[in-house]
Amino acid sequence: MIKFLKKLIFFPFRKVSRNARKTNWSTERNRKRVGKSLFFLAIALFTVFIFRFVWLITVNHVGGTNLTTMAKSNYQSTVTVQAKRGTIYDRTGAAIAVDSSTYTIYAVIDKTQVDSNGNPLYIDKKDFTKVEDFLNSKLGIDRDLIKKQLNSKLKQVQFGPKGSDISLEKMKEIQKAAENEKIVGLGFTANISRSYPFGNFASQFIGIARPKDENGTQALKGDMGLEKAFNNVLSGENGKETYQKDIYGRPIPGTTKVIEPVKNGQDVYTTLDAQLQRNLEGYMDKAATDTGAQQLSGTLVDAHTGEILATSQRPTYTATTINDAEKQKYFTWNSLLSQSAFEPGSTFKTFLMAGALDSGKVNLNETYQRKLQVYDTTINDWDVTENKSYTLPETVTYAQGFALSSNIGMSKIEMNMGDALWGSYLNKFKFGLKVRAGLDGENPGALPSSNAVSQIQSSFGQGVAVTPLQLIRGWTAIAGNGTMLEPHIVSKVVDPNTKTSLTSKAEVVGHPVSNDAASGVRDLMLTVNTDPVYGTSYSTSGDSEQNLAAGPLFMVNGEPAAVKTGTAQIASTTGGYMTGSQDYLYSAVVMYPAKNPDFIFYMNVKIPTESWTLKYIARVANPLLTSAEAMKNDLSVSADTDTKAGKVTIENYKGKDSGDTADSLRRTVLSPVIIGTGAKVTAQSIAEGEKVSANSRILLLTNDKDQVMPDMYDWSKKEVEQLANWFGIKVTYEGAGNKVLTQSIETSTNVKKGQTLTVKMGN
Repeated sequence: MIKFLKKLIFFPFRKVSRNARKTNWSTERNRKRVGKSLFFLAIALFTVFIFRFVWLITVNHVGGTNLTTMAKSNYQSTVTVQAKRGTIYDRTGAAIAVDSSTYTIYAVIDKTQVDSNGNPLYIDKKDFTKVEDFLNSKLGIDRDLIKKQLNSKLKQVQFGPKGSDISLEKMKEIQKAAENEKIVGLGFTANISRSYPFGNFASQFIGIARPKDENGTQALKGDMGLEKAFNNVLSGENGKETYQKDIYGRPIPGTTKVIEPVKNGQDVYTTLDAQLQRNLEGYMDKAATDTGAQQLSGTLVDAHTGEILATSQRPTYTATTINDAEKQKYFTWNSLLSQSAFEPGSTFKTFLMAGALDSGKVNLNETYQRKLQVYDTTINDWDVTENKSYTLPETVTYAQGFALSSNIGMSKIEMNMGDALWGSYLNKFKFGLKVRAGLDGENPGALPSSNAVSQIQSSFGQGVAVTPLQLIRGWTAIAGNGTMLEPHIVSKVVDPNTKTSLTSKAEVVGHPVSNDAASGVRDLMLTVNTDPVYGTSYSTSGDSEQNLAAGPLFMVNGEPAAVKTGTAQIASTTGGYMTGSQDYLYSAVVMYPAKNPDFIFYMNVKIPTESWTLKYIARVANPLLTSAEAMKNDLSVSADTDTKAGKVTIENYKGKDSGDTADSLRRTVLSPVIIGTGAKVTAQSIAEGEKVSANSRILLLTNDKDQVMPDMYDWSKKEVEQLANWFGIKVTYEGAGNKVLTQSIETSTNVKKGQTLTVKMGN
């Protein structure tokens, strides 16, 4: 193109010059000739420019550069609007986990950085010493590091860890101090972070969220606990905005336009109560110090709703100590509430006794000899001495045996029930099945193996693996007159974008035993605490620390609580059980009031170094339950969020993993029920696209090779009809009402097509 233009411009002049020499034209004629040449040259150049202009407008590219984009970049910017991660609250609206910003300080040493008036925006070399003194005094940054960075060849520098993670308050303080000392060239970059105002507060349960790079931008992502499990609920969607800018790159007011609206994350209100949780943390700190135990875990539950009011474990961490957490011996990132299963020991006898009373397989007044040989295994009670005699009477009633925590008594009851009947109650209490409260990485536990010894040992809590969350689910039936509730961890999910909320209600998941059986177990648990001869939590010395005289160890408002204690052997990594004198998992479940419990508290202590006594657990349970009882009316009042009731849109779950689907639905405050043990969903009771209210029950049929009858207690007639249609069975109804009370086909039994199911309805 350049060569062509040169020829086009200079060729006419050379030609005119040659012709002038040949023809010896007059000056006037030469001028006319030159004028014509210039005219045609101008026309040619104009044509070229017009062609090029049309070409640029049409193609809009020069080489690989888009001209429109380039032009817009000069006067318009597009920015990503960061979505706010939802806040995690306690039940009253106290913030547990909230978005916050930290700052990193930097220094500009590029001498080209000046403002519109030519004033420097960089640190001049003559001010290096002044800046060194300033940063050292304000942030404690090493002087050698400051000097090294300021004298580097970079245009902008930072100052290591001490120059990062600066709080908003500290950042403002430094800005003001720099302004007062007339220091220019220092600035701050904001970093998104997550703040946990309460510090040590159900740490493994709540978890933590950290900044992670996603598609070129930083976003907070849950790493553990509830933060990870509810990450999709808490995470929002970033938006995009454009604005016009002046010659200095500053936004022009009134020019901002939203391209994609930002969608902030939803707020999650847990069932935790901040006051009770803080109390529990303090009591657990003291228990950890007093016992020297490897691990401790404690959880308080509302017996009427199944809500987790407080939960904690030791060792633990805070957001500021998390990087050193693994230095603690026996530390685990797992939440001991739901992610670690263990053999529970004698607290499990509550379920054996409930099944025996429900099925009529025990006479509490009947006596038995405390001797038992099962095949090649000798069953002993805890008070047996080295010469095989007992410190307490050898002949006792089954009621006394429960208070005594007799393994032999429970074994004899299990043998009378038979493995099949005992196994059916384990299924009714849903052991071996995840609770699916919406938490991440839940451990399903394990039922006992099929051999006779394991079945018998499971009656006193050995050879079976459970989590505290599974135990709590079962104990809600004992506390609730046979009605079993799903433990809840979330009281409300609030969408700030639509001003709607999904509020959780108590969820019935079965009725494993009768009212009389549950009440009978609680009466027996009371004797554990009050029987001066056999009761394992009856103290002959009292507890001076709690100002308790000899008598019941677990006392609330001057009244004895219903209790079951436990001492479980711990499996060794080399096989068998550990054999040290303190190598046990000590535990207790406490229900108060004993007659009609408002609260359930469970605590276990693994391998204490101090000589064991139940007083260590009582010193946590008693004051915590006393506080909870004083607050019980307030606990029924949820945080006011000024929102209207929201709806959940049902998706198509066919072909999806049944467990993951149930967990996902639970996080939207629905009540999923998995039918069968198959890995995939084959049908659902609510159609895709339907909008339903919070707490709606949705049945998920799985690809199980057998059709296994679920516990339909509290189901609606419509839900019964849906199951009958899937199973190909007939249904007859007795009584009036909207809810199922009893069913003729037992829970967990196989169902064949054409079978008749009789259902009793009531309210």
